[in-house]
Amino acid sequence: MEIIFDTKHYTDKMSKRPTIQTNEGPPDKYVQIDCEVVRRPDSTYPIIIKPYKLDISQFGEKVRDQMKFTIMNVSDKPLALSTVGLPTDYITVTLPASVPAGKSVEGLIKLKPDALKKEFEKSLTIQLDDEKASRFTIPVKRSLRLPGDTTRAANEPVKTVDTK
Repeated sequence: MEIIFDTKHYTDKMSKRPTIQTNEGPPDKYVQIDCEVVRRPDSTYPIIIKPYKLDISQFGEKVRDQMKFTIMNVSDKPLALSTVGLPTDYITVTLPASVPAGKSVEGLIKLKPDALKKEFEKSLTIQLDDEKASRFTIPVKRSLRLPGDTTRAANEPVKTVDTK
């Protein structure tokens, strides 16, 4: 089961309670999602993730199957890192076990072979070992625009990229 909470219009602290209905019968079940949507992703604490959105789109024939990102620890304590949510059908994530205080480390997302021909919008969540067990969710997107691709509908917009 996948629950998507799109935060496009929201800012600050949010709470949502989607209803889950099953054939088990009443009463309905609820799951609560609590989050803080940050207006400036370059000012989060205790880590800053750059880029804060991972776009691993492919525009052209050259296969793009991996992307690096940086995690900066802006606190005065070392922090252990772990992934707690990840679209395992699409990507693998490589992270160091921890990030020293005041330092940066590099992470890597890599597409699985079955995901190379797919477009998707997913996310991965990293958890820290700080006193709050803070979690940071990072959007992961992939679009495909390949030369000679005739599988798109005639009215579907085509994105272009300026490479200058």
